[in-house]
Amino acid sequence: MFYTFSPKTPNINKRVVRIQIPTKIYKKIKNNFVKINVNGTELIDKITSEKRFVIPKEQKIIFSNQNIVKIEIIKNKKRKKKSFIVNKKIDILNWLPEKNREEVKINIIGNKDNLTCFIKNFKGRVRQVIIKKYVPLEFCRLLGYYQAEGGKEKIIKKRRGREVVITNTNLDLVKDFIFLSKYLIDASNWNAEIKLTKRNELKEKFIIKELIKLGVKKNKIKIRKEKKLKDFSIRLSICSTLLSDIILNFMNCIRKKLIERRPLGKNYKIMYINFMQGLFSGDGNYNTFKNKDGGTHHRLIFYEGNKNYAIDYQKLLRNEGIKSNIIKIKDKNLYIIRTTLNWELLLLLKELNLFDYHKKHKEALVSSIKSHKRYKSNKYLIKLGDNFNIKQICEVSNKSKVICYNWIKKMVNNNLIVKNKINDWSSSLGGKRIKGILKNLENKGTNPSH
Repeated sequence: MFYTFSPKTPNINKRVVRIQIPTKIYKKIKNNFVKINVNGTELIDKITSEKRFVIPKEQKIIFSNQNIVKIEIIKNKKRKKKSFIVNKKIDILNWLPEKNREEVKINIIGNKDNLTCFIKNFKGRVRQVIIKKYVPLEFCRLLGYYQAEGGKEKIIKKRRGREVVITNTNLDLVKDFIFLSKYLIDASNWNAEIKLTKRNELKEKFIIKELIKLGVKKNKIKIRKEKKLKDFSIRLSICSTLLSDIILNFMNCIRKKLIERRPLGKNYKIMYINFMQGLFSGDGNYNTFKNKDGGTHHRLIFYEGNKNYAIDYQKLLRNEGIKSNIIKIKDKNLYIIRTTLNWELLLLLKELNLFDYHKKHKEALVSSIKSHKRYKSNKYLIKLGDNFNIKQICEVSNKSKVICYNWIKKMVNNNLIVKNKINDWSSSLGGKRIKGILKNLENKGTNPSH
């Protein structure tokens, strides 16, 4: 229902414009958030004890002798706790918090495509942010990046409030983060700060060009000198306490649902892989080392300053059968989630494409698999068909029959091939799985060139 009235022409020379509300209308809209339309320009406000509303001068409203004000009470959208995913897209409305971290109620209005979230802060000002209602399942990768880089809870220390912020030295990661963020907000909202060790104009121009391509405004990109860096770093930020609370809550909810696994059903795998890809690219490490006896070992490591988050990382790894230990570093607020990888776990990491958004570690994983002693025997599965005989095995391996029969015996014991009849074998389900993984070792992965 609309309430309409014609106020007097205000004094527009002041910093703000105050318009008085008639008493009859004020009684009906008191203590409600309202949408106000003044000569075609809309704004949102909460009517409290004062019988007026304030229009900031930056609203640039055109006033005339016949001003018309329309006021409509806003109905807050309800969150549905059951339907999280619709048509393989995440419904943001159902993941939005009821209150922010200062226990102020978050109100929501919107349509089928966009949502407007708004609160009234302690100074009486209405703060709002416009976000998309639906995001694809791949958006979980951004939440993984944010979990690793900028997803730590922060107390408001600055007058301007909290920021959505991520800092990284990997340009591909930053580009992917901006690309994914466009599913939620406009990329022109991002502020970018590039720190360089030396004023390398070619690198500076290249980075700026890449950021502008993705929608970051040129006037929001700053360049600074930094001596301690190896090369460069990029810091992305949006100063919005409300948006920070929304993304942090979304990140925490998704992480908990991934640990529970069941509520996500068939969508679990895609969401899990994307979240872990982002988490590893931001907070993970993979290395290979040799022990005193010359044996080669492989390790997957995550770094985290929050113990509760570290426990959650451990649970996420355990979901896919990866056991890990949490180690507290003495005299430092740092926890290491570490696991030693055998042949099966190396193949699992490749199957999950966990390293696809970190080129260096992806290449190291492929190298580790190819240098493993099990690879030398399992690689012959790639060239063999669904069914094969001893002659075909000899041709593929270029080995004698005696060696090939020993290989068959070993593969049967490892449940990778099964015997159908005399001189007729075929790959088991486990064998077909390994065959598919080894075939894709040279695959460049899913890292897009945005």
